[in-house]
Amino acid sequence: MNRMEIKESRLLTITFAALFLSGIAGVINQVVWQRALRIFLGGSETISAMIVVLVFMLGLGLGAGLAATKVARIANPLRSFGLVELALFAANLVIAFVLTADLSDSVYAAQKLALSAGIPLRVVYAVASLFILLVPTVLMGATLPLASEACQRQFGATDRLLIPVLFFINSVGAVVGAAGASFYLLPFHGQFASLVTAASMNLFAGLVIIVAARRISNATIVLPSENATVSRGLFNIRREEFFGLVLGFLSLGFEMILLRYMMLAHGPLPYTFATTLCCFLLFWSIGVYIARRFVDQPGHVFLVTAVLIALTPVLFRVDRSFELSLWIAGVLYFLPCLGFGILYGILVARSADRWGTDVGRFYAFNTAGSCAGILFFTLVGYEIPVDHNAWLIGLSLASLSLLFQKSKSTTWKTVMVPVGLAGLFAAIVSLDLKRAHTTHGNVLTYWGRDGVVELDHENGDVVIDGLWHSRLSDGSNHIGRKYSWMMAVAGILAHQQDDISNALVVGNCIGMTATTLSRLDGLQVDAYEINQTIKRVLDDFPDETLGVANNPSVNILWQDGRSGLALSEKKYDLIITAPLHLKQSGSSTLLSQEYLQLIKRRLNPGGVVVLYSYEGLPQQHQLIHQTVSHEFDHTATWLNHLLTIASDSPIDLSRKTMEAKLTRTGRLYDEIRIHQQQRINDNLSDFAQMTDPHLEPADFDYLITDDHPLVEYRSAVAVLLDANPDIVQRRQSK
Repeated sequence: MNRMEIKESRLLTITFAALFLSGIAGVINQVVWQRALRIFLGGSETISAMIVVLVFMLGLGLGAGLAATKVARIANPLRSFGLVELALFAANLVIAFVLTADLSDSVYAAQKLALSAGIPLRVVYAVASLFILLVPTVLMGATLPLASEACQRQFGATDRLLIPVLFFINSVGAVVGAAGASFYLLPFHGQFASLVTAASMNLFAGLVIIVAARRISNATIVLPSENATVSRGLFNIRREEFFGLVLGFLSLGFEMILLRYMMLAHGPLPYTFATTLCCFLLFWSIGVYIARRFVDQPGHVFLVTAVLIALTPVLFRVDRSFELSLWIAGVLYFLPCLGFGILYGILVARSADRWGTDVGRFYAFNTAGSCAGILFFTLVGYEIPVDHNAWLIGLSLASLSLLFQKSKSTTWKTVMVPVGLAGLFAAIVSLDLKRAHTTHGNVLTYWGRDGVVELDHENGDVVIDGLWHSRLSDGSNHIGRKYSWMMAVAGILAHQQDDISNALVVGNCIGMTATTLSRLDGLQVDAYEINQTIKRVLDDFPDETLGVANNPSVNILWQDGRSGLALSEKKYDLIITAPLHLKQSGSSTLLSQEYLQLIKRRLNPGGVVVLYSYEGLPQQHQLIHQTVSHEFDHTATWLNHLLTIASDSPIDLSRKTMEAKLTRTGRLYDEIRIHQQQRINDNLSDFAQMTDPHLEPADFDYLITDDHPLVEYRSAVAVLLDANPDIVQRRQSK
């Protein structure tokens, strides 16, 4: 190997390293953006994920498309790659400070203005996300076309199968970024630290590339010939680009349904979403890397991938029956992603004559299809059974297998196959939408874009997105339940004023808490519920949900409670944050310091708030109680810390006060007295004994904040709040 070859080999290694770091930074940003913007995107995991991933992919596609039109005229693409990374450092650092700054009042003021103009909130969310994220994502999209151009034109690479390797290295970085952000940076250090880490990766990558670009003199740069700079029009699509577009639609659609499968089988936990992202990227990147071994067999890869996807519903049932571990399930569910990666690697290599231009074009077409897949499978596909989505994708890939082997170019026949498949999609979806639900054994399942609700006919259990939430009532068996009925009772008994005129329930679910409150004479109840799939349950089971949908004293508001509190000026005597599993992704948004401050602004003088606060680890409750105590002057806990009650006015739960309140008349007080007597007959504690002893101050300084959503990361809570050496030392010294 001569000196020039050694030099170019080193430059190629440096380029690989920069792409790896760029991949890490890009997905750290994606993970944190989704989490940070969720506060202002209506709180829905599905919708916030859809909007952020959609904007992310849209920006990548635009960046790649723009780079494709310009890269042939750039004298030093390697240096331009470095400059893009430095620009990403600056843009991402700005976004980190913007997302950390307290802009809530300005954001909600803009949303109120949009609502007054008749603009739907989700349109506002999408436009705002586009405004914030478009610049960095466009810059990200330009990196691979620039790196590809540098490899061919400046390093003299000729093997087109090097292109999939570039994508592989960038994607492996993305896997590291997804794992690092989801399992370490976010839970242990918070959003701002994660974003600064990502920006630092861009800075380092940019500086390394800029230094490397200076080593390659202008004399070694091979400028493009006149013929090579002639670009093809947008609609002059190669066969590989067309199949890349369809592949993007199906692959991102498959990621959306995998997210639903994983959530239903393993719960909507932050680690479930993290595993989904990591496994998808990992298997896809491995597929891209091994694409060179299947370069002459794309039709077979289409077919095998189709079969694996069609078998996903079977795997889902095995997973639920045998309760596979999260990572074993991840490996099995994501095997088809190998096929998607292999096909991507084959198609992008085949499409590239002029590397920078053609890689940019293929990338742009593929991400355009990805955006369409995200929209379709989230807004439409989520409304039908998830199994049907899997079978539709499998059937589409099988059809593409036959088409790819027979077609040599993009013709009207090629285009008609996806059009025919789209018609089939529409026909099946329309039939599914009319049914609105499916039945399997004793379980009735309602499918919706906001979530999946499963009802067990045998025992009345209500399971939402794979987690138990409530139970239907036969008219009386809801009385005494710790979660729904008792939350309402605790708030009523803790309120020191005789007159309670209005209350708010954040998280209505099937309405047991709101209905219980409405049984207090003269009390009007507002109830926020974000999952509109539950609306169908309330309509189909009016008696079992105590008629909450038609209760004149209950006003159900079908939107996110946090946004509702921010956008409304109404104040309440009692606010109840209904049960949300502490381990559930997003639970921190209804427990954070900023959320509690918002609640305080919506409480009347003497108002009381009740929060669900205990599940799993004692440290989780301590963290919640410490955060609540930081914002309210007076707190108490009930039912072995299951509930936390807070107010800026004194809370009196003494036996004397309880006995006085239980002499009042009304349907709700009748229920309380009956349950009180039943507990006494069963030798259980009465209501006066439910108040927990005073809690000792916690041995840590952590609070739940929007920047550090710690409580839902159970393993991080255990490590930070129990294994901290300083805490251990303080305990031993006592």
